[in-house]
Amino acid sequence: MKASKITSAAIAAVMSLSAAAMFSGCGDSASGSKSGKTTKDGKAILEVLTNRTDRVDDGSLDELTKAFEEAHNCDVQYVGYQDYTGTVATRMGTEDYGDVLMIPDEVELTDLANFFEPLGTYDELSAKYRWVDKKMDADKNIYGLAYGGNAVGVLYNKQIWSDAGITSTPKTPDEFLADLKLIADNTDAIPYYTQYKDASWTITQWQSLVLSASGDAEYENKLLTDKLDLFAEDGGYYPVYKLMYDLFSTPELIEEDHMTTEWESSKVWMGEGKIGTMVMGSWAIAQFQEQAEDPSVIGYMPVPITAPDGNQYAETTGDYCVGVNKNSANKELAKEYVEWFVGESGFAAKEGMIPTTIDSELPDNLSEFSGAIFFEKAAVPEELIGKFDEIDTKSGVSVWGGDTDNFKIKLAEAAFAGKGESEFTSIIEAESKKWADARDEVLG
Repeated sequence: MKASKITSAAIAAVMSLSAAAMFSGCGDSASGSKSGKTTKDGKAILEVLTNRTDRVDDGSLDELTKAFEEAHNCDVQYVGYQDYTGTVATRMGTEDYGDVLMIPDEVELTDLANFFEPLGTYDELSAKYRWVDKKMDADKNIYGLAYGGNAVGVLYNKQIWSDAGITSTPKTPDEFLADLKLIADNTDAIPYYTQYKDASWTITQWQSLVLSASGDAEYENKLLTDKLDLFAEDGGYYPVYKLMYDLFSTPELIEEDHMTTEWESSKVWMGEGKIGTMVMGSWAIAQFQEQAEDPSVIGYMPVPITAPDGNQYAETTGDYCVGVNKNSANKELAKEYVEWFVGESGFAAKEGMIPTTIDSELPDNLSEFSGAIFFEKAAVPEELIGKFDEIDTKSGVSVWGGDTDNFKIKLAEAAFAGKGESEFTSIIEAESKKWADARDEVLG
């Protein structure tokens, strides 16, 4: 399934939650809560909110969870939402937002304690799990664990690339664009599919390439401590968004009408050999393979950008983090479910994702990354916890945003309109200035 769409209304709703909590005790208790309900035979009901509607609809989550239900004498009820962020933002205006849920990324780190139960401390959980600092507050309390992780890279159809005469995956933006040109010249496939109709979430996939492009696990921290220019040419943002801009500026390399793209259909089309390439997290591999007659044609390559030190890097990142509603009447059971789901259920491995437990092996679908160096984003120094998000919000840059005013949309629209290099430079210089001004205000 697709990642959740993020509407401006949803963002506004989530951003206003902390203010509402100050006056209503973190929700309107009069609205009631499903927490604490039981089945007719007395089993506790655990409501789990998820963005994985595909796995709710096909029954695989229910099947997977039978062992947990039997071991804990409970009934786990999954509720899936296509518009996950928007719907959950509305529910979080009350106390009734399930017992366990995927934590919306729009919830500020400083607000986590208003809505979620702590699962432990960084020191307690980091020895067992990856990416534990993703939902960590300034006191190093952890409020969510990633249900699995992704390597950052590019999804592609191996057969199309081979038919175009390409014998190795690209290591630079120029090589990547040249390879797409070969696909355009030598096959009937769309070289690159933008998924632009759903740009509010699809265009944010490009942001996931930034840290890999920088080749520096400390890059995000250094943007603050060293006051680096956000779009410095030797950083991560510039090469990623310059590649996106150059690609979107070349009509023969993308679909004819980028406003009529179809997410679900594209899974089938890539498997059929009609689409060559997309920037997507490795979470998408299994979904595309399921729709292909021959799953082996769906491949995944490292980010086609070589870092300043001459190496290709691949950041591994946690996906949605699973947390416990602080208003749940079944907190202990909910915590046990979270640890079971991320650590024992096998869900991540089944989906071709990187399992959250540190001692787990990488999935086979990352075999093409043998020449790349894997790394995880460095932990944020205690004095900087929450500062990046604060600067990002204050500046309005919104590096993970995809709304109509976001710089990614501005770049895409300028590229589609053929406005050239000068417009690219104008946009990134304006964003860099907004970021620097907000950084200096926040950090002093």
